[in-house]
Amino acid sequence: MKALFLEPFSGLSGDMLNGLLLDLGGDLAKLLTELKKLPVAGFSIEAKQIAKNSIYGTDFDVLLDHGQKDFGIKKSLPTQHKDKPHQDHHHESARNLKDIFHLIEQSKLSDFVKHHSKNVFLDIAKAEAAVHQQPIEAIHFHEVGALDSIIDIIGFFILWEQLEVDQVYSTPITDGSGTITIAHGVMPVPVPAVMELRKESNLLIHQDFEVKTELVTPTGLAIFKEIEPLFVTPERMLIEKTGYGFGKKETGKFNALRGSLMTEAACKKEMSENYDQVLKIETNIDDQTPEQLGYVMKLLLDHGALDVFYTPIQMKKNRSAILLTLLTTNEQKEFFTELLFKHTSTIGVRFQVMERSIMERDFKILKTPYGIVHIKNNTYHGITKETIEYQDCERIAKEYHLAIAEVYQIIQTLNNKTIN
Repeated sequence: MKALFLEPFSGLSGDMLNGLLLDLGGDLAKLLTELKKLPVAGFSIEAKQIAKNSIYGTDFDVLLDHGQKDFGIKKSLPTQHKDKPHQDHHHESARNLKDIFHLIEQSKLSDFVKHHSKNVFLDIAKAEAAVHQQPIEAIHFHEVGALDSIIDIIGFFILWEQLEVDQVYSTPITDGSGTITIAHGVMPVPVPAVMELRKESNLLIHQDFEVKTELVTPTGLAIFKEIEPLFVTPERMLIEKTGYGFGKKETGKFNALRGSLMTEAACKKEMSENYDQVLKIETNIDDQTPEQLGYVMKLLLDHGALDVFYTPIQMKKNRSAILLTLLTTNEQKEFFTELLFKHTSTIGVRFQVMERSIMERDFKILKTPYGIVHIKNNTYHGITKETIEYQDCERIAKEYHLAIAEVYQIIQTLNNKTIN
C-alpha cells in the first residue's frame, strides 16, 4: 500500500498541489504529453526546483500566452476593470460547467483523470452557484472558467495517476485571515466559495490570524476533497520521500505544502500482522504552565506522534509535576527528541522500546445527510469492533447544533442500516 501524508500548514492551492506531486517524483515530461490531449491552447507549464527558507521544493505555474490570468468573465456581462480596459481574451475564454465537461470528454485523457477532474469542477460549480444564488448552468465564473485552473485540476490528476497513491492522510488545513480583493470585490477570508466547499464535509480547517491573506483557494480545496484524506495519523508506515510544493504569496512565513510518500512498514524480524513495536519517550516537567503543555501536546500529535498523554506525579521535595509520555516509532526517535528539547523545559528524556498487539485497522466512508463520516474497522482473530471518528461527529454537532451524544446515536443508526 502506498499512502500520501499531507501537511497543509500554509494552505492549499492548485499550484502547490501540482508542485508537491512533481517534487515527490511526478514526471513533468509525461504531464506535458498528457496535457496535449486536452483540446485547449494558449498556455505553457513552468516547474522548477527552487529554495525558500533554505528548503528546496518545486515551484509550479501555468503561464498564459496573453500574459494575464484568465478570469473566465461571463460572456453576456464583460467586466471592465477600473485600472485596465476590458480585453477580448477574457471575453472569449469564459466557460460554464457544460463547456468544461465537453472539453474533458472530447479529450483522450484516461477515464481516471476525466472522472476525478469532472468531480472537482462540479464541486466548485455547486459552491459558486450557491454563493451567487444562481443555477449552475446560468453562470460563468472564474474558478472553473479560468484556463490556469483547468490545467491545475486536470494536471493534478494526471500526476496523481502516475504516483498510484492508495490512501491519503492529512494534518488540519490552515487558512489565513483578513480580507482579499477578488473578481467580486473585497471578500473576507475564507472566501465565500471556500466556505461553501466546506459544507457537509469533515474538513478540519484552522485560521492563522497572523497571516492577512487567503491561503486556501477554491481550486486547491476542491482537489483536496476529491482525494478524500483522513485526518488521522498513519500508523505502521515508513516515509520513503518528502517533498514541497511552493505557494506564490509572500505571507511572512514558510509558504509551502509538504507531503510524504509512505509505504507499509516491513518488520526486520518475522512478526504476525497484529504485532509490532513502539517507542515510548518519557520526561518529567515541573515548570511549564497548563497552556504551554496543551500547545506541546497538539504540536506532537500534529507531527505524527501515535499518542501523547500526561500523568500527574510527585517529584523529590514533594514538587508536583507532569509525566509527559509520547508513543512513536523507532524511526522517529531523534525527530521527537529534538521537538521535546525545543518546545518543553526538559533537559533529559527516557526511551523504552515496547511490544504491542494491535487490531487490524481500516476505514470505510459512510455518506450521511450531514456529510461524510469515517468509520474505523478494527479486527483481531475474528473479533470485530467499529469506531465512529470523533472529529466527524464534532463537526456535525457544531454545524447542526446537536448534542454530541445525539450525533453518535444518529450515525450509529445510519451505520447499522448500511450493515443490515
